[in-house]
Amino acid sequence: MGNSIQVRVERFYLVVSTTKNWPIAILIWLGLISFGLVRFKNNELFKLSKANWVQYLERVYLFHYFPDAKIFDEIVKFNYKNKDLVFDCGRYGLGTVLEIFAGEPYREFFETTKIKGKTVLDIGAAFGDTAIAFLLAGAGRVYAVEAFPGYCRLASKNIETNGLDSKCEVMLAAVGGVAGTLTIDINLEEMFGIGVQEKEIGDSIPIVTLEQIMEDKDINDAILKIDVEGYEYEILLNTPIKVLRQFSDMVIEYHYGPERITNYLKEAGFNLNYTGPFAVRMPHLIDKTAQNMSVGNIYAHRMN
Repeated sequence: MGNSIQVRVERFYLVVSTTKNWPIAILIWLGLISFGLVRFKNNELFKLSKANWVQYLERVYLFHYFPDAKIFDEIVKFNYKNKDLVFDCGRYGLGTVLEIFAGEPYREFFETTKIKGKTVLDIGAAFGDTAIAFLLAGAGRVYAVEAFPGYCRLASKNIETNGLDSKCEVMLAAVGGVAGTLTIDINLEEMFGIGVQEKEIGDSIPIVTLEQIMEDKDINDAILKIDVEGYEYEILLNTPIKVLRQFSDMVIEYHYGPERITNYLKEAGFNLNYTGPFAVRMPHLIDKTAQNMSVGNIYAHRMN
């Protein structure tokens, strides 16, 4: 109960501090009026109703952390570490941008990890946000691997738009415990929480293992980032310890509790800490297990 009240107080403060005509937003949230036009303090306008309250809150947080940010349809522009960034988020919203560039999980990892000059293997690269964040933190090179064609296209576009394509290779592939192929609709746009579903008709996408990528790209003493909506267990638990030891640091988002992964990484000789687990209800997913996730982030640092 205490955390719930704290979150509501924080959100109320952010609404008041970012929105000029904030009473309208509060009245809509309370259900006293159906809709209204809210104006943020940077003069951005938003047509608000109870149905798009989450999208409004995303803007509240965005303008709190980046007061000069601008949104044009599906494009968001903001300044991060003295660099003007431009992201085409497609229709996937601002939540991921906020998580990577303003949220605690990656900020903590960047503050406690030597990134400058390192190679980063980014599994679940989404639309290129984490790849860009690592490069701006000083990474020498990033290999960004993404299984969903829609994300992969956006990742390539965003990395090139922000002038970082010379340091980043984007790969359309699924990472798994065993190598193979996956038939998938190459025009697939649905991405959040559905998993990579096999299709009867489509294009063949390779399934590669961590060991294959490390060998093919001659990667060693690298940083590993994984955010793959539950497939992290299959990937990591099927990777030999000698391969995992080629990573100096890892940041892993888990979706069904941390124990299986943390136990294996301890055996591999990593110091660990993690956030959560936090219960997340995803009723729109087909798989009953996926509907009840227990998520958080694991931070792993190799011991000598």
